[in-house]
Amino acid sequence: MTDDRHAPSFQVRRQQSRRRRLRRSLLAALVVLVAVGLVWLVGFSTVLGVNQVQVDGTSLVSADQVLAAAQVVSGTPLARVNGKAIAARVETIPEVANVTVSRHWPNTLVINVTERVVVYQVLTGGEYRWVDATGTAFHSSDDAQPVPVVTLNTTDQQLMGDVATVVTALPADLTPHVESIMAGTRDSITLSLDDGRQIVWGSAEQSALKAQVIGPLLQFPGTVYDVSAPANPAVR
Repeated sequence: MTDDRHAPSFQVRRQQSRRRRLRRSLLAALVVLVAVGLVWLVGFSTVLGVNQVQVDGTSLVSADQVLAAAQVVSGTPLARVNGKAIAARVETIPEVANVTVSRHWPNTLVINVTERVVVYQVLTGGEYRWVDATGTAFHSSDDAQPVPVVTLNTTDQQLMGDVATVVTALPADLTPHVESIMAGTRDSITLSLDDGRQIVWGSAEQSALKAQVIGPLLQFPGTVYDVSAPANPAVR
């Protein structure tokens, strides 16, 4: 004879098991749907797309110039914005040294610009060409800036960079008194001071040492101060 006393209990367990499997399947399907929805919302819809581009850090260039170079397409999902490509395009503007691009959710893209800083200027055709610490000419103006004026008859990047090395190495209290700089070659950089004295700097090599030597050397009477060989400076 078959014992049917446990049959109802077995059926109940089977139904409970089926319901648990169904709930797990429904939950898994819900998780997938939510994930797909989030991917669509963040990566493909315009709900979290760019509707405002904020430009920070500009003074020499305008925000419109930056926006024109950035070429950001309105409505592009923030998650899919290529910040490196945008930064590279903006950095083609001569006055721009570097750029960072960041996302401000839900709809704002921020382009932060660091502009080049003038360390010396070259007077050419009635205009002052600004040159930064890397020796890069990046801007022109009709008015002189409070930095040394350099006489250069070349656009050689190495020579322009050497002059920048010299200018940035100068003691802070000496720089305002540098009226002009002559750089015929990389080995013949000469500074003229506002009191008529000259400093023969030579090349840009050992500029840090030359800057240490020139301060005490200027305390001696003379008109020409030669630090081209900083271990053997001379005054005449």
